[in-house]
Amino acid sequence: MTAVLLIAVLCMLTSEVVSQQEGWKMTDRFYGFRFSLTGPSVHGVGMRNHVVSLADKYSCFGWVQNVKVGPLNSVVGEVRCAKKYGPIVQEAITSGPYPESADVSGAEVKVYEDTKIKLHFSHFKILNDERKTCFRDQPHQCKEFREGGEDKIEGEGGKGGTDEL
Repeated sequence: MTAVLLIAVLCMLTSEVVSQQEGWKMTDRFYGFRFSLTGPSVHGVGMRNHVVSLADKYSCFGWVQNVKVGPLNSVVGEVRCAKKYGPIVQEAITSGPYPESADVSGAEVKVYEDTKIKLHFSHFKILNDERKTCFRDQPHQCKEFREGGEDKIEGEGGKGGTDEL
């Protein structure tokens, strides 16, 4: 009986060590983040297509969408890539270069520690502008989670489904 118990304990310990080997965890293989680009001219200038091109170049998946934040427009999205390409794509999205007509005045990023993005698609997708895709925290926070519930993002809700993430 003692031998069986000892073997069971050793098997559990061995499986724990094996499951944590370097290179096998998702965080060793992937890089995921959420972003928001805000400015007077980020809609109608090819910004979403620019993000899709970057994602396709580095074999990333995720989504991008136009939203209105107060008087300014924003382009928001989530990206998941191979670990070595994630920081490259993040830097290109948040720092440019951008399409010639774009005017970006601010960029926010949240890197996901677990690398998992919230909306999964088999490719990089441009979402319908009316689809609600806000989050519990910044960037692109839902109004109900903002201090005082301020309505800074216009058009939250509407047609196309709700994805409070």
